Amino acid sequence: MTSKDVFYQTLAAVPKGYFTSYGKLAELCGVHVRQIQAWLRTLPRDSGLPWYRIINSQRKITEHPGAARQYQYLAEEGLLPNKSGKFPEEFFWPK
Repeated sequence: MTSKDVFYQTLAAVPKGYFTSYGKLAELCGVHVRQIQAWLRTLPRDSGLPWYRIINSQRKITEHPGAARQYQYLAEEGLLPNKSGKFPEEFFWPK
């Protein structure tokens, strides 16, 4: 199994209503965080994988062209940031 396969499986495992960070995903996949970012940028649109459940280490959404859509998808799962833009720590995955 390649590290990219591990990435796809791990991304698919992030449960609905939870999020993880780029760094944690990289750690779980055994790769550098830049690799995670590259794979997310090239994720096929029809993959069905929950790319939007990946946020930065400050528990905020990083500014990018799909940020508004990411906020929307997370809100649809009940994840709402506080006034400073941080998502609730109790929904960080894995514990």
